[in-house]
Amino acid sequence: MPLKSTTRRRKFDFDKKAVGFWMEVDGEVPTRYVRVFVTHKALSSIDPNQVRDVDGALVTFDANHKRLHSAASSKFDEGKIAVELYEGRQMIILRDHDL
Repeated sequence: MPLKSTTRRRKFDFDKKAVGFWMEVDGEVPTRYVRVFVTHKALSSIDPNQVRDVDGALVTFDANHKRLHSAASSKFDEGKIAVELYEGRQMIILRDHDL
């Protein structure tokens, strides 16, 4: 089942050096959430001219959120889920080669 966007906002995670956001598995009841992280390196690869700081990462994320959500959903459908959990939930990490 594909993932779909949630109304929850994105946030920069300093420990992971990535922008994190939640998605949910489409059609599952009760709702199952999946945490997605887009690495700073992946965001820099999308727009190398953007400033490479937290604000630049968030600007790049916001400008490309549909592409990033689609990449996360595809990776989820392929079963490419991280081994570790985030707050007890499944996690996907998008790296530059995923985009």
